[in-house]
Amino acid sequence: MPGPTANKQQVAALSRATLTEREAGSASGIVPSLSYLHAGDEQRPRVIYIHGTPGSADGWADFLVSPVPGLEAVAVDRLGFGKSGPRSGEGEPSFAKQAQAIEPLLVDRAGKWPILVGHSLGGPIAAWIAGANPGKVGGLVIVAGSLDPEEEKPGLGQRIATTALVRAILPRALDNSMGELDNAKEQTQLLAPLLANITCPVIVIHGTTDALVPYRNTAYMRSMFTSAASVKVVTLEKQGHFVPWERPEVIREAVQELSDRQLDAPAAP
Repeated sequence: MPGPTANKQQVAALSRATLTEREAGSASGIVPSLSYLHAGDEQRPRVIYIHGTPGSADGWADFLVSPVPGLEAVAVDRLGFGKSGPRSGEGEPSFAKQAQAIEPLLVDRAGKWPILVGHSLGGPIAAWIAGANPGKVGGLVIVAGSLDPEEEKPGLGQRIATTALVRAILPRALDNSMGELDNAKEQTQLLAPLLANITCPVIVIHGTTDALVPYRNTAYMRSMFTSAASVKVVTLEKQGHFVPWERPEVIREAVQELSDRQLDAPAAP
C-alpha cells in the first residue's frame, strides 16, 4: 500500500501532543485521550487531517513536514489507532464519539476556523464534526470519502474478519478497523441527517477507479450537502483510493483554495 514520502527521521521530528481523557457528559461518558501531530505556525488558522481505517497521523506526514503555507497543520490519531485511546479492548466505531474526541481542536484564529480534511472513513467523521459544529468549521475537504449508506456493502473477507473468533487474534489497529467497517452502514445512516447542517464550503475529491469506496459516493454528497456555502467535486480520472499519497497536490490545492476563501472573507465581529 502506498504511503508518505517523509522518512522516519522527519516523522520522528514532528511535534506530538495529547488531549487527555475527559468527561463528555452523562450521555456520552468518557472520551478517551487523543494524540495528534502538529507543525507550522500555531498562531495561524488550522487545518486538521483525519485518517481512514486503519491508519494513523503518520499517514499525513508529508502534509506536516511541508505544511500548506499560512496554516498550522494538525493530524490526529483517531480513537483506537496510533497513540490515542482506548489502549485496550474495543475500538470506537461510533462516528459521534470519534468526532467528540477531535472537537476540542476546533480553535478560532482571528475569526478563521479550521479546515477539516478527511480521507476514506475519515471523510464521514470530518463531515460529522462539521454537521455537529456548523459555526466552527471553515471548510471541508472529503477525499475518497465513504458517506453513502447504500455503498456500505462488506465483502466476504470483511464479514469473516469481523467474527469474534478472528477479531480476537487480530492486531489492535486491524481489529479496530474491522469493527469500524462492520458498523459503517449504521453509522453513515446516523450521519445522514447532520449533512444538511453543514454550512461551510465543501470540496470533494474522488477517483473514478476507486475500488474500495465507489465514486458513486460523490452523487450522494452533492444531493445531501444542501446548506453548504458551495460544493465542488474534483474528479480524478483513473485514480484509485490512495489519493493522499498518489495525488497529494490535489489535496493541497483544495486546502489552499478554502484557506484563501477564508482569508478573503471579513473577520467575524
